[in-house]
Amino acid sequence: MVVVSLAVVVLGAAVAGCDPTTGPRTAEAAEISAVEASFLEEIKINDATLPGKSAKEMVAAGHATCEHLRGGVSVLDETTAVEQTYQFDHGPLFVSAATTNLCPDFAS
Repeated sequence: MVVVSLAVVVLGAAVAGCDPTTGPRTAEAAEISAVEASFLEEIKINDATLPGKSAKEMVAAGHATCEHLRGGVSVLDETTAVEQTYQFDHGPLFVSAATTNLCPDFAS
């Protein structure tokens, strides 16, 4: 689980992002896809944004979650890793938003 947490942190180290409700504010933010914007909107609505992280960092963490799940990490273990890594208690909502928006192939 430490490896998963570390991977989430490493893969979550990205640059500044945008608020999907107002659109891109920087050139890097323009790289956020419509699917990623939907993910950001869902975690925002559900109050499951990662504390102190930019939009790009949250998207990277969401993609890392998908990769961990595809690699065989259980949903419960990934939820716990996200909560421990980011010190918040909305792991189930974050992981659900990731699987719904970023890796729907895993959720189906």
